[in-house]
Amino acid sequence: MSQAKQNVGDQQLWASRFKKSTDPVAKAYSDSIDVDRPMLFQNIWGNEAHVIMLAKQGIIKDSHCREILKGLQQLKDDFVQKKWDLAAQEEDVQMNVERYVINTVGIENGGRMHTCRSRNDQVVLDTKLYVRDQLLPIIQNVIRFVEELLTQADQHTETLMPGYTHTQHAQPMTYAYWLTHYAAVFLRDVKRLVAAYQVTNTNPLGAGALTGTSFPIDREFTTRLLGFDSVQEHSLDAVGAKDFNLEILSACSIFFSSLSRLADEIIYGITYEYGTMVLDDGFSMGSSMMPQKKNPGVLELVRGRTGKMYGLLMQMLTTMKGLPSGYNRDYHEDKTTLSEGLKLVYDTVEVMRGVMKTLVIKPERMKYLVDQNFATATELANYLVSKHDIPFRLCHRIVGFVVGQLVEEGKNFTDRERTKALLAEREISISDADYDRVLTPAHVILEYTSQGGVAPKEVSRMIASMRQECVNFQAEIDFIHAQLNKARTETNTLVEKILKQNLSVNNAIETIL
Repeated sequence: MSQAKQNVGDQQLWASRFKKSTDPVAKAYSDSIDVDRPMLFQNIWGNEAHVIMLAKQGIIKDSHCREILKGLQQLKDDFVQKKWDLAAQEEDVQMNVERYVINTVGIENGGRMHTCRSRNDQVVLDTKLYVRDQLLPIIQNVIRFVEELLTQADQHTETLMPGYTHTQHAQPMTYAYWLTHYAAVFLRDVKRLVAAYQVTNTNPLGAGALTGTSFPIDREFTTRLLGFDSVQEHSLDAVGAKDFNLEILSACSIFFSSLSRLADEIIYGITYEYGTMVLDDGFSMGSSMMPQKKNPGVLELVRGRTGKMYGLLMQMLTTMKGLPSGYNRDYHEDKTTLSEGLKLVYDTVEVMRGVMKTLVIKPERMKYLVDQNFATATELANYLVSKHDIPFRLCHRIVGFVVGQLVEEGKNFTDRERTKALLAEREISISDADYDRVLTPAHVILEYTSQGGVAPKEVSRMIASMRQECVNFQAEIDFIHAQLNKARTETNTLVEKILKQNLSVNNAIETIL
């Protein structure tokens, strides 16, 4: 029997020079079956594009391509019908699939599917294809989350609440203003996630082990069939740089930092002492001992799992900081960090959207807090500047004196007569009309009409602008989906024409060009 006709044997496919099987302990330690299993269909897509390209370029015969495609189709069917699953023998999805195809259509055919390719570029390819499919639903969920915040904000452009700096009352604002501030933050997170997608969406296939190949491959063709934006051109870069991973985990970590802040504010808002918000029962937890308790357990988990997300980013940063150029097995860990991180983001956005959709606020309590703690002091100083032509620094001193005296007496700006008397001590007179306009929170917010200010009209304008940003981002995601669907359809069409219509590879390709 010729060498070409020999069976591949029971050894692992990469074990050609080895005289001894991998130690079971080492095999178990290096196994990535569980994290690879969700990537099976992406792996099949990549294999289909690769072998069609090989046949197109005359590197393998049409007959070999056809048999390999048959093997891949049968594998897909067997996996769906639970007749086959990844096995530890070949420790990852790449070798499992190749083993299946070889066993199904013979080494004379299946043994050619890895031509011009290494696991180095194949692992990166499968990871990118998988990550793309996970990122897009996350981006859409964040957009929907922002839209929920904007829907709530639309109803509360005049609902007063205290604004804080240093956790102390600062100036009056509205619930809509608070919500839209988070909407603005999360829209930047959408932008970062889209940018991470774009960094990811480049084609490493054809890079080989690290230096490309002497075969006349067509990397632009596989780029088209797999829906990538472009070729990741430099082969050593394609297999040895995982900055796309860091870009994704970094964007997710920044997003989590903001989610944690939002969760924290709600946790304090629902306390008895604040009493400004009520968490829905569906997102609350009880105590096993104290029957009166209604705990924000879900929100606390959001805060806690932020640390987990940071840890995943730090894990990959630490892994990559000391690696030499070229592919290193350390990179296999990126599949775990990405898979865990993306699931964590998806689940957390779902929870936070539910929290915000059902969160109840107490407008009367918010207004009471605004009235009680000198939130309009800044506007009183502004009034003295504009109406009495006093330098702002002196106005600051005058208002500080008035506030200090009122605090000592247990009073505040709701005591009109005492406030006016204290101003008079500094030779300042103020009419009742001006007093209402300057020191009543509901009137004060109407005056802050500067761009980005708290005035209801300005907040409504920003809501409309942010809604348009959501529309624009969604249009971008829809375009990406269409691009990927077109690529999948083209690949599936080629496979069907080659297998069912028995067309030659190049004739099949001509039908889609």
